[in-house]
Amino acid sequence: MKTRAFAALALVVLLCGADGPSHGLDIYFIDVMGGAATLIVTPDRESVLIDSGWPGYQDRDPIRIEKVLKEQAKLDHLDHLVTTHWHVDHFGGVDGLARRLRIDHFWDRGLPDPKAADADRANYPDGPFAGDALGENYRKASEGRRKALKAGDTLPLKGVEAVVLASGGRVIEGPSSPANPLCDSAPADQPVDTTDNARSLAFRFRLGKFDFFDGGDLTWNVEKQLVCPVDRVGPIDLYQVTHHGMDISNHPTLIQTIAPTVAIMNNGPRKGGSAETVKRLRAVPSIQAAYQLHKNAATPADQNTDPALIANPDNSSGEFIHVAVEPDGSSFTVQIGANGKRREFKSR
Repeated sequence: MKTRAFAALALVVLLCGADGPSHGLDIYFIDVMGGAATLIVTPDRESVLIDSGWPGYQDRDPIRIEKVLKEQAKLDHLDHLVTTHWHVDHFGGVDGLARRLRIDHFWDRGLPDPKAADADRANYPDGPFAGDALGENYRKASEGRRKALKAGDTLPLKGVEAVVLASGGRVIEGPSSPANPLCDSAPADQPVDTTDNARSLAFRFRLGKFDFFDGGDLTWNVEKQLVCPVDRVGPIDLYQVTHHGMDISNHPTLIQTIAPTVAIMNNGPRKGGSAETVKRLRAVPSIQAAYQLHKNAATPADQNTDPALIANPDNSSGEFIHVAVEPDGSSFTVQIGANGKRREFKSR
């Protein structure tokens, strides 16, 4: 009897041990029609949503986020909601989402002081200021559960490193050397961006050998600061194409330096996905596949990526893109929707 009991116990331990590490890192790029909503689920089943899409449209974006969270990730609440910056397509869905889901923690780059709006206008050029309905919704939903992030901070995740690379227009401190040789031929800076885009949060997520970069809507000059005169990011396996693929972002020196293996663009049919950005991605030898959430309806087919890598050829489907990373980060697959063809890529 003791032998049988021991064997049964050993089998349970073996099965539990086999099931435990089978969970890797999951990343879902949710279609919010040119806004942003990226859901990350860690091996410990912690959930992080970066941005919440647009308001309105009968809660279209919160509904799409909820559906992916519950039906694909099999979760019933959200552990962390990160808002990269204060533009409506990135935080407008918070109110609708908070009505549907429990959200435990809110993270952002800071909020303007409602009693000192004028003094804060330089740091928060686009608000949200007192009386702004979306801002009031965010403050109400996050009351007592929010914290501001600065460059160099980390999100408190188990087993996954999540470092803030940029916040409020400032970038993480880096080594003094070696100099990045690609900076010698970097394009000239653009006029200073006075919008909240330049103040976006940017992150690097790391699981074992795998690295994922999400730069929100960072623009040209701050992107350059991340890799010039020294590289503060490091090599990246998965690159969320910055600012929906707009060409005032996606600095060539940034993309060439981080040298991603896969790029995924969260563009809309008529927002982002610029021909110049597609051209820049094609010029990076390391990129084996460049996905788009939408076909850009304003540009011809040859100025979009491979049609097989476009999740939504029209406005009707609302299809997501799923990235599944092995538990040790050694490789990852990319799949359009729940039933699309999987492509596997090795991490570096």
